[in-house]
Amino acid sequence: MPANYAISNLRSKLGVLVRPNNFSVEITCNLKLTELTNRIKDTFEFRCEKAELPGRTIATSENTGSGPTIKLGYDMTYNDIQLSVICANDMNERIFFESWMDFIIKPGGYGAGDQAGTIAYYSDYALGNKLTVSQLNDFGYPILTYECMDIYPIALTPMNATWEETNTYQRFGVTLAYRYHTFKEYVYTPPTKK
Repeated sequence: MPANYAISNLRSKLGVLVRPNNFSVEITCNLKLTELTNRIKDTFEFRCEKAELPGRTIATSENTGSGPTIKLGYDMTYNDIQLSVICANDMNERIFFESWMDFIIKPGGYGAGDQAGTIAYYSDYALGNKLTVSQLNDFGYPILTYECMDIYPIALTPMNATWEETNTYQRFGVTLAYRYHTFKEYVYTPPTKK
């Protein structure tokens, strides 16, 4: 085996790998949603069991002038974010997202009156809302932080109610749309041993 492919060489070249279970998540909302956000501000970071670091795509068009075709970028598309959330006895996180969706589009049903189906202004339900997702190192310090701006929920997954599942906990998924994201890189220098 050539020396370049020795296990010791591979380990030294890979370095310390990032673990997907080292992350933090935070939601901050605009003033219109402050009362809703207060329900989850102290617990959400611990009850969000799974998040995604966001992705994006450059939309392209093909220029078929003379010669080989060239793809030219013309827009940035941001992928929706998926979260998985654990439910405690208070169900605060589920109630938070259900209430937020009801704020966006008023539901029909008993007592809805002429408000059923009315749609809130984007500036009220999305503008200024932020989802912050950070990848942490093994010491709990952020390596990379994404801020997804102007977020709002577009889908909640159903929750199982079954006698078959006894030794587990209730959870649900939420899909968040957002306008754009930014990222920040952190440089962390581990402490030296004395």
